[in-house]
Amino acid sequence: MRTAVLDKIEREHLPVDTDQVRRSLDRIREQVCGKSLLEHVERWDHLLRTGDLDLIRHGALSDDEVGREIRNLSPLTVLMAESERLEVLDDLRHRAA
Repeated sequence: MRTAVLDKIEREHLPVDTDQVRRSLDRIREQVCGKSLLEHVERWDHLLRTGDLDLIRHGALSDDEVGREIRNLSPLTVLMAESERLEVLDDLRHRAA
């Protein structure tokens, strides 16, 4: 899902630091507990402010512990319509079959 949303942002030249994404990040911030998770939320805040999609992609898709935590806290999925999310899930199911 994260790759799909990043690809959409790149393909459609969508801004990432929008009110919609900020509200999503605020909801995530309200739901997490612990210093480590709050630091990852703040990392998202920083990434969004940069607007640098390459930096965002690297942080969000990194295959280490921090990357996995950042992926789990991504506020970017709000940029995909429900139909797009369902299409990604359907595609994943077909690949797994």
